Formats: sequence, C-alpha cells, structure tokens
Amino acid sequence: MDLKKPVRPTHVAGALAAVLAGLSCAVAFAQTPTAPSAPTTPAAPVMPAAPAGAQGVPPSMTQQIEPPKDPLVERREARKKAADEYKATKKAAKGEYKQDVKAAKDERKAENQAADSAARQELAAPKQ
Repeated sequence: MDLKKPVRPTHVAGALAAVLAGLSCAVAFAQTPTAPSAPTTPAAPVMPAAPAGAQGVPPSMTQQIEPPKDPLVERREARKKAADEYKATKKAAKGEYKQDVKAAKDERKAENQAADSAARQELAAPKQ
C-alpha cells in the first residue's frame, strides 16, 4: 500500500462491507445445528422420539429463514406495483372516455338524422 495515495471512501466502504459479510456468515454458521455423530443407514433414517407435546423442527432438518429484503429491492417492487396500478386505472379511464365519446357521437348522429328527415319532409311537402 502506498502511503502517499489518499484513502478513497469507496475502498473503505468496500472493505467494511466485506468484513460485515464475513461476520454475518460466521454468525449464521455458528447458529446452525450440528449433525448427529451416530451413523445411520440411508435406507431407513432414524428420527429421535419426541415427547407427545413437543413441537419444533427435527434435528435432521434445517429451518429455512429468509433474510430481510434489500431496501432497493423493496423500493423497486413498490414502484412496479404502483406503476401497474396506475396503468390499470389509466386503461379503465381511457375505456370509459371512449364509451362516452361513442355515446356522444351516436347521439349527435341520431339528432342529425332526425333534423335531416324533418328538413326533407318540409321540402317535399307541397307549398300552398
């Protein structure tokens, strides 16, 4: 390491992250239960007898614990959900708008046909 070069915060952060990851792995390894030392036959696994009222995970099985989600992943999922909801409401509003426009066009068309037929009858009627 060169003593004349300045220490960069990104290098310090990377080293700190590596140390924390190592510590978390060590803690997780320390919390895992050890396998029984007695040999068992693969064809017939022997489960230790548990008391009638006891509940929990047998020693031969490990319990799956999900780690907490990364805040960035949570934010990305929340934004995706919000975007999907926005698209759904936008699509519904657009469909409703199109129905309103179609209804207005149909109404206007009916009015024009009624006015046209009235004008034709007035022109076709003999003048007196």
